This record gives sequence, C-alpha cells and structure tokens, in this order.
Amino acid sequence: MPTSPAPHQLPDRSDFTLTTAAEIGAALPHLLGFHPEQSIICLWLKCRQLVVTQRADTPDDDLAASSEQFTDYVDALFAPVRALDVDEVIVVYVAREPVVPDGLVRGVAEHCPVSVRVHLHMRGARIRECTPGNDHGESWRWIGTKERQQAAACIAAPHAPRPARTKQAVAEELSYRPRDGELETDGHPRHDIPVDDLMTTLTISPLRVSSDVLRVSLRSVAARDVVLWCAARMALVDRCALLGCLVHALARTPPGRAATIAAATGVVAWLCGDGVRANAAIDRCLIEDPDNRMGILIAGIVRHGVPPNELESLLREIPEETLDGGECHVDGEHTGRYSF
Repeated sequence: MPTSPAPHQLPDRSDFTLTTAAEIGAALPHLLGFHPEQSIICLWLKCRQLVVTQRADTPDDDLAASSEQFTDYVDALFAPVRALDVDEVIVVYVAREPVVPDGLVRGVAEHCPVSVRVHLHMRGARIRECTPGNDHGESWRWIGTKERQQAAACIAAPHAPRPARTKQAVAEELSYRPRDGELETDGHPRHDIPVDDLMTTLTISPLRVSSDVLRVSLRSVAARDVVLWCAARMALVDRCALLGCLVHALARTPPGRAATIAAATGVVAWLCGDGVRANAAIDRCLIEDPDNRMGILIAGIVRHGVPPNELESLLREIPEETLDGGECHVDGEHTGRYSF
C-alpha cells in the first residue's frame, strides 16, 4: 500500500534574531513574500517573538490630513489584530518620501492597541528610526548585502526551487563586494581619466577598458552619457564585454555611490538583451536613488518591453557635441518619447 512521503521539515530558526534596523529592513521582503512599496508594516511580537507580519497601503495625503478620517484608517488597520495575543509591535513605514508625516507616526502610536517598540522609516536601501515629533532625529543606515544574505539564508524556504540563474543571484552579483583588505576610497588618481579620453578608450575594438576606470569615471553623469553613447555604437561582442566590466565595477562600488553606474549597467544590459541583469541593476539604482532620472527612464523602458534595437536607435540619435557640456543629455529631450 503506497504511503505519503514525510513532510519536509523546516530548519529550526529559533536562534535567528533581528537586532538592528538594517536586519529588520532586509527581512521584510522574505516575511511578506514581495518587496513592499508605500506601505505600513507591523511586526506583532509576543515576548519579543514574532507572531505575525501585517502590511497595509499607506493612507493618501488628503486622508492623513483629516484627523477623523485618519482615525478610521488606523482603526481599520488595527482591527484584524486586536484579538491577537501580542504585547508590542515594530512599525515600519516604507515610503519614497524623505520624511514620514509626523501625524501618521503620532496617530499610529496613539491608537495602537499595544506599545510600539520602535517606529522605522525605510526608503529604498536605507532605514532609520522615526519617533513622533522628531522624524529627523536619527541618521540613515544602509541595508547592506550582509543583512540581505543573512535574511535570505535564514528565512527563505530551503525547499524552494533553485533555478540556475535567478534575479536574486544576479542581484548578489551586482551587490557591493570589496576585495580582501580593500579600503573604501574615492578611487586611485590613475583611474580618474578625462571624459574625452574615456570616449577614445571606448571606441577601440576589441574593448580594452578596465572596470576600475569605469568605477571611478561613472561617478559623473557626463561619463555615464559617454558610456551609453559609445555602447549604442559598439559591436555586440564589445558591448557584452563592456557589460562585464560594468558588472564588475558595480560590485566594487559601495552603497551610496552606485546609482549612476547602476543606471548605466541597466541600459547596457538591456542593449545586450540581458533582461535579468538589467532589472537587477535598475533595482540597485532606484534603491540607492529613487529619483535617479536615468534609472526611472530605463525602468519604464524595460517595464513596457521597448525592444533593445529601439533603445539603441534612440541613443544613436544623440549628437556627439551634446556630450561636451557635462550635463545630463542622454535622459533629456531625446528620450522624451519614452518618458513613462
């Protein structure tokens, strides 16, 4: 008589603790099953043990402006959990805005059925504490690769499918990985070359540019424009080589400095037909700088499935003389047709 297989035993995670704001922020996508946006997330605790994770959309601005309507919102937020046996909660506000409205933080604190252990504001890859009446009191902290990998290893289901090439694996490839013994500096002077020299280097085939030169040069928008202008005119083999150099350079760029090079990596990856790397690079760009114009532009191009050859044609239309002024031309008027 056939028997059912024994259920898969999940590993014991009782010793897994979240002690810092960065660790909490890194754990949220795994606790929810997706990356939250414009959300209020409540981690309900009992004796400092997580009981349940709750998420809700943040209220509209006009709703938050009305105290009566806001009270209704908070009551609806907390209604499903009033019967829970919990004694405190961690509240995380995930928002693109640089400041969480004080009325929202104060209202949650006043109407919460249990004490709020801490209020946290998460914006992209940064997180900080925000307290009622003093939202600017704490400095931002980066949610780094270490915290993300720890959360993935301890929270993700061990029996989940493991495709050969996942977005998570590519995202780790594009995450900051300093060399052993390497100090975080702004780059060696020999890697900081003029934009004209960078263009000359990029027009040579086979491509011989180093990732160190790209890492240092692509701190500027002018250099980014040159890289994209040249990438659109390269043979595919050179363009793929450029993508490899950009990926390596991006992995050597610390958090807080990578938005420009990540945007360039996303564009070149899309030109190469590598959608996985394009999406991972876009994520890193917009996590570090949610207002990055090129990041927003290439995200729209990818989201709407604009063919790589159309993007290549678009970049080829940009005159060379517009690259001399050090201004942001690639994501200016020439790309207006793809301003989603």
